[in-house]
Amino acid sequence: MIQLDLTAPPRSWQRRLVLGLQGMALLLAALHLLVRSFPATPTPIPGPQDPESAWWGLWPVTYPPAWAVILGGLLVLAGVAWGWRSLHAPAPTRSLPPAALPLAAALLFLAFFRFPLAHTRWGDAYILSQGIAWPDPAQRLVYSWQAPLDVFLHSRIWLWLHQPLGWADAMPAYRLLSPLAGGLYLLALLALSRDQELAPGWLTFGLLASLGLVQLFFGYVENYSFAAAGILIYLWLGIRALQGRRPLWLATLALAIANGLHPSTVILAPSLLFLAWQRLRGNGGRPASLPTILAQVGLPMLLVAGGVILLMETGGHGLAALLTSDRPGGGDGRWLVPLFRTGTRWEHYTLFSWPHLRDFLNEQLLVAPGVLPALLLLGGAWLRWKPPQRELPGSRTRLNHTAEPMPAILGFLAWAAGAHLLLTWLWNPDYGGQRDWDLFSLAAIPTALLLAVLAPRLLTERRFLLAGMAPLLLVQALHTAAWIYQNTLPWQWPG
Repeated sequence: MIQLDLTAPPRSWQRRLVLGLQGMALLLAALHLLVRSFPATPTPIPGPQDPESAWWGLWPVTYPPAWAVILGGLLVLAGVAWGWRSLHAPAPTRSLPPAALPLAAALLFLAFFRFPLAHTRWGDAYILSQGIAWPDPAQRLVYSWQAPLDVFLHSRIWLWLHQPLGWADAMPAYRLLSPLAGGLYLLALLALSRDQELAPGWLTFGLLASLGLVQLFFGYVENYSFAAAGILIYLWLGIRALQGRRPLWLATLALAIANGLHPSTVILAPSLLFLAWQRLRGNGGRPASLPTILAQVGLPMLLVAGGVILLMETGGHGLAALLTSDRPGGGDGRWLVPLFRTGTRWEHYTLFSWPHLRDFLNEQLLVAPGVLPALLLLGGAWLRWKPPQRELPGSRTRLNHTAEPMPAILGFLAWAAGAHLLLTWLWNPDYGGQRDWDLFSLAAIPTALLLAVLAPRLLTERRFLLAGMAPLLLVQALHTAAWIYQNTLPWQWPG
């Protein structure tokens, strides 16, 4: 744990930050308790105007029994009270047992198989479950530019196993592979949690394991499970490159594969360029030459992109399809939310309208209710405080570090989070924000990791960090549990 020193914010600042974080936890808990009474809000979105369509980011909490929701609220209140008391108590000295986080990961991995999604309500789930298993082999969904490697993988697994296992549609293939993607995500998360130079393990693991996007690993029928794992692996390898412990080309390869799994991950390219620039300057080892950097960035990208194009061309669904029938942008081929007026039935609102802002807020509430508010609070404090830059004792190592890598790591994560959040604001959700929640959920990964790394640099005493972040983690975990429970319940398409 980072100890308070001359470069840390004063304790008075830290106490105020803790109070702000605790206030956020209480506000989120109150919203969950009161959401049943929220009125429907009239919008131009077609369809019935009910509270769920207006407040879908909070609505999962209405599915568990009321007593469970009330108990959750009381737990949050107790956590805040404990944190308030600990502000004036000696810092706790006990840490988690070494096996605690691996055990938590193992239990979560088992839960991926035990509580699978029970319907095809979200995104393209119905199309994927039926199209991959279509009776006519000539019309089966095997190749798609929307997620080239992901769709191909699931279609092959279904083809190999559907006869011996009696699979009528492709849902069992997703129930098999989605948890395996979750296993990769957890392995990368455990690796990040072991790096105490970044943050305490409980904070890193807690933030990223409680995100609502872990629903993607509960047998979820869509194209984002492996992409989520690929993003976290890329961020881990990128951080390791800045620490001088992994080569740049390995992080590039991870991102290139994620791009092949789902093209929306291309939005992380600015963070890769920032990573390359830092390596060019010497962060993470000796300064690399420009040709070396270009090779380590360009060659893995070209290799994976070439493989994907070759796969699609040999399958008869190559670049011609990408430019015509399978172009990006969904049903109308329009990528971005319109500025001033909608023009097709796939456009639900304009960029600066209340329904658009409400969908953005609902997305954050559904996937990462405590992350963005806490990041804005701590990020604002960080900018105002302006910590002095200095070389830390012991930073000159056998890896030839010339300075602490943390500023570069924060910059890398800020680029990744900022670009991905910008995508969630600008990209047009063809099915509407609620059904397309999964497309935008991936932005929570770099955002949550940025919060995990930033928080201990402002709340530098263990008691402050626990008091401020633990209630938010509890709210987020309870909300995600309700979201997973909702999706274990059957749901029928309206007749």
